[in-house]
Amino acid sequence: MKYVTCLTAAGLLGLAAAAWGGDCKGPGCGPQCKEIPPPDCPDCGSCPCDKRLFHHCSAWKTEHAHKLIEQLHCDDSCERIKAASKLGSCLHADFCCDPEVLDALADALLGDPCWEVRRAAAWSITRQHARVDQGVMALYISSRMDPHYMVRDKAAESLDILLLCRRECYKELFKSAEVLIVELRKNNFRPGHENSRLVLANCYTGAGMAGAVGATPPETVPGRDTETLPPPGTKPEPLPPPKESPPAPREKLPAPKEAKPMPKP
Repeated sequence: MKYVTCLTAAGLLGLAAAAWGGDCKGPGCGPQCKEIPPPDCPDCGSCPCDKRLFHHCSAWKTEHAHKLIEQLHCDDSCERIKAASKLGSCLHADFCCDPEVLDALADALLGDPCWEVRRAAAWSITRQHARVDQGVMALYISSRMDPHYMVRDKAAESLDILLLCRRECYKELFKSAEVLIVELRKNNFRPGHENSRLVLANCYTGAGMAGAVGATPPETVPGRDTETLPPPGTKPEPLPPPKESPPAPREKLPAPKEAKPMPKP
């Protein structure tokens, strides 16, 4: 038995030596060259609503989503946290059926004063798989500008998960976001602070990106009268010259009285 084993081992060593020496001429001889697969090309043109497993639109789900959106604007922060979390579940709401769901989550992410609501909104955008420009822009701004570190971390994590293998598709969007962030910082924008929604809407309008992130400029500002602006390209009418007023008449001063002569002592 030992003799057979030794012969088998010697035969294997001989075949290996022949292969190393280049004597092997069979199809399986020589180095095995494997072709390097090409790099993965991200599918940048696909819509997240096309390949959705649990995509089901119904009147009941739309009504339930609208109730959660109303709850997201109540005064109780605990109720807003619950609403922001439920809006991320496709069982409660679906942004493919009701786009206002994403509008409400983006508005809460950048405008709600409670940081826990903003963190829940960031995660819900990812749970909705809303990798559209509106959701990506809101998460990117939040990851760079939110005053609370836990919201920034959750927004950055959500963005990484949402854009897995697709970050190259949003290079131009990130450049536009950087330009917008510069304008927001000039206007002292901070997510969750007072007038943050108004500042965001004005900066979006000034950057020519009105409608993104659900930011729309307010129609009227309380305490101000709306003015009708002339159409673009028209020159303003020249102001009329001021009318010359006639000179005011001068008052005549009374003549000085003659001094009486002093009596001699």
